[in-house]
Amino acid sequence: MEQTPRKGSWQIWVGMLVGVACLAAVFIFFAEPGEIIESLRHVHLGFLLLGALGVVLFLAVRAVRWRFMLGNAPPYAPVFHVQNIGYMLTQLLPLRLGDVARAVLIGNVPPVTIAQGVSTMVVERLLDMVLIVVLLPFTLSGIPSLPDWMRSFALVSGFAAIGGILVLIVAANQRQRATRLADWALRRFLPFLNRATWVKRADDLLLGLKSLTSLRDGAVLIALSILTWLPVLAAYYFTMRAVGLSPTWAATGFVMCAAAFSVAVPSTPGQAGPYHVAVTAALQLAGQPAADAAAFAFLYHAMNIVVMVLLGLVGIAATGVTFRNVLNSAQSFASRREASH
Repeated sequence: MEQTPRKGSWQIWVGMLVGVACLAAVFIFFAEPGEIIESLRHVHLGFLLLGALGVVLFLAVRAVRWRFMLGNAPPYAPVFHVQNIGYMLTQLLPLRLGDVARAVLIGNVPPVTIAQGVSTMVVERLLDMVLIVVLLPFTLSGIPSLPDWMRSFALVSGFAAIGGILVLIVAANQRQRATRLADWALRRFLPFLNRATWVKRADDLLLGLKSLTSLRDGAVLIALSILTWLPVLAAYYFTMRAVGLSPTWAATGFVMCAAAFSVAVPSTPGQAGPYHVAVTAALQLAGQPAADAAAFAFLYHAMNIVVMVLLGLVGIAATGVTFRNVLNSAQSFASRREASH
């Protein structure tokens, strides 16, 4: 535990500054705290419960996809619980320690290894981002105020994402050649990097993509990726209705994409700050009232954290681990990875 804080402390401080600045921006440029609180006083609990159910279904289907990426070797229950423990820690702790915890915990579920856990999570994030980039152009029909150059850029990005996943599929089918190519490219163009480490990362990524080397498995994985995000779309839609917004499904998809992109910004645990700015700004572009838009951002963020923490606590109870043991294991593994790099 001693090493990780020193090496990651600057990231924590940058994340905190970004988070605080983004939250301040919400109150300065979009709505005052009093207006947001007033909007939250009229929340429709029925719609909010439907939104929470959408988050639960998202986690349930996501665990099905993760188990499929692990070759359906481990039972569903431990995969589901380990995933939820990881998400709980991601919401509560900095430096995405939840992802590290997921890899360590799933590596203790035979016959899965920690390396498999790491590689599948890398691929999982890649598939999610590709899906969001592909979805984004189709959501813009609900945002008439966007300038033409933004629409064009989003469309090009969508086609680029499709091209990127096709390249990865080819690389996964030619894994040895792709690894040799990566080694040559690093030696030729990026000699200052640790070549062995980055080649290993590339190989782990292609190993995690082995499901795409079969037409049937690839189709199943893509279908599961789409099914994973449908409950999130519903969760956004119903939670928007809970604060009195009247979104279209296209506008809801646009907001969901904006929220997904906000994850890339360094921030506090749970993406507090960047998430609120991204979602509020997206709803403003969709023509929604500023106070209600900001209220939705705070409400959905809080509801999402509550659901994930509760399911994470259930996962800890079901697997028999303790919060302290999970945290220590994640920190120890993260420190070893830092030392090896």
